[in-house]
Amino acid sequence: MKISKNAPCSCGSGKKYKNCCGADAPPFDGSTKNDNWDEQVSQAINDNGGSTFEETTSIEEQIRIIRKAHTLPGFLGLSTTQMTNLLYEPFESPELFTFNEKWLPKNSKALQLFVAIAAGIGKDGINATSRGNLPIKLCRDILANTPENLNMDPLRISSETDYQDLHVIRLVGQMAGLIKKRKSRFSLTKLGHELMKPERKAQLFHNLFKTYAMKFNWAFRDGYPDASIIQTCWLFSLYSLSLFGSQWRPSYFYSNKLLEAFPKIIYEFEERPYSTMEKQFHYCFQIRTLLRFAKFWGVIEVHETKSPNSLMHEYQIQAPYLSSLLQFHV
Repeated sequence: MKISKNAPCSCGSGKKYKNCCGADAPPFDGSTKNDNWDEQVSQAINDNGGSTFEETTSIEEQIRIIRKAHTLPGFLGLSTTQMTNLLYEPFESPELFTFNEKWLPKNSKALQLFVAIAAGIGKDGINATSRGNLPIKLCRDILANTPENLNMDPLRISSETDYQDLHVIRLVGQMAGLIKKRKSRFSLTKLGHELMKPERKAQLFHNLFKTYAMKFNWAFRDGYPDASIIQTCWLFSLYSLSLFGSQWRPSYFYSNKLLEAFPKIIYEFEERPYSTMEKQFHYCFQIRTLLRFAKFWGVIEVHETKSPNSLMHEYQIQAPYLSSLLQFHV
């Protein structure tokens, strides 16, 4: 039973517990199951005999510190404060992780496509189409020289938007300040020319990677609900991959980790006759985070599998290079 700090100390000193054996005890039990802020504050003030404004303010501040330091089961060892920083201030939290700015992935399709676009634009620039896209010939040439797209016929490309990966990277390049379009003509910015130098290729990758993670809208490419928390949690997903990615695991292993951390995300999806909310969330995460983010940028390896009872593709995931890009200090 919890001892009131205003009760006589059980040691027989005649002093109040808070002025004797309980002097070093914290004013609030961080293990409590009570999540109601007002009730927690009232309980702590009553237990500690806080009466003045200064005393109650001090108790509230200590409660706040303990709550922030509290670790939730689904957060994989992160406190609520660490999780908040990971989600909303990822590049302002060096105490949580460091980003190796010198690392380059062995196989980043995203980077390959940007380099191809920049080479096509060249020093003098290139005219945009009437719809403001890259010229069809350049799109077809890039497609023909992209190894992963050998099954795609370049002649079937009638617009940049038909080659979605290319379209996305062109947009990201503009968001990153590397490409500009003026008077229906694409050209590289001063920064774009600088980062295209061979010795600055790693910086080019990180500039594009961060822009894609933080600015580009991942939901732009698919028909799933916005569910923006999936993108907001990009670094938490990489943290999960850093913990468990040393061996091959099914993609749903990682979607479940995100669902355990944020169970209410499931309500972004609707129950349908042919698909549950859970399945829709899983496939949305699989596409957005694993395939079109982590794999696209070359930070994971993927093996495709297919369930005999499903028309949907499944994937096995491994992250052998992630520790070269990110070091988490948790």
